[in-house]
Amino acid sequence: MQNNVEVEEVWSKGVWTEQARNLIKNLKDSSFNSKTILIIRHSQRYEPKLTDENQYMELTPQGRKIARLFGTKLPKKRTIRIFHSPVNRCKETAEIIRTGYSEIGGEAIFKGECKAVWGIGIKKQFFMSELQKYQYRTVFFKWASGFYTTEEFPSLIRYCQRGADVILNQLKLAPDNGLDIYISHDWHTTAFRYGWFGLPPHDKWVDYLGGFAFTFENNQITLSDYGEVKSIKAPYWWKKNK
Repeated sequence: MQNNVEVEEVWSKGVWTEQARNLIKNLKDSSFNSKTILIIRHSQRYEPKLTDENQYMELTPQGRKIARLFGTKLPKKRTIRIFHSPVNRCKETAEIIRTGYSEIGGEAIFKGECKAVWGIGIKKQFFMSELQKYQYRTVFFKWASGFYTTEEFPSLIRYCQRGADVILNQLKLAPDNGLDIYISHDWHTTAFRYGWFGLPPHDKWVDYLGGFAFTFENNQITLSDYGEVKSIKAPYWWKKNK
């Protein structure tokens, strides 16, 4: 088993933890002192082959340890609420992050399942067959362009709009220093980033515990994205959620 020194080494120098490290660093920036939303992928899971019929994709022991460490490194004195996709690896990630934050004396409210960060409605077998033929980014852009039928791939923008309705309405209930964390999946996180901010999938895709954080005020977004903090305009259809 890994000891604490080895886990810290993975956290501080690991390739797959780089995106998570950057998120933690940026969340401590003064730009994110107000209500903030964090959308991230679950922690490290076992890697299945696309051809596996029975895919075992629960968290690895390292994934669980790093998720706890992630929780201990979240900015203190924030009121954190944690939501998760119904999938078990997301629930487990959420519970472990909450445990880590509690260890440093933080207040973390476990809110449970949020189907808005799951449930696109893609036909699994069709999706897997496309991934065997094309790279992730290619399949994503074919989806975004409306190349597929809505029975194969429901509309990306409608999915993103529904998700925004749920997540922004939840944010209204958060305290002024609130940090709402949503544990989701790489595909869903990429969809929100594209559908909300107009940012295409990154070459690095979304690694475990990677994602983005943002604040939304006066129709302006401050975004933590792949290590950068930048200001962008909100989509026109977000105005009704202000």
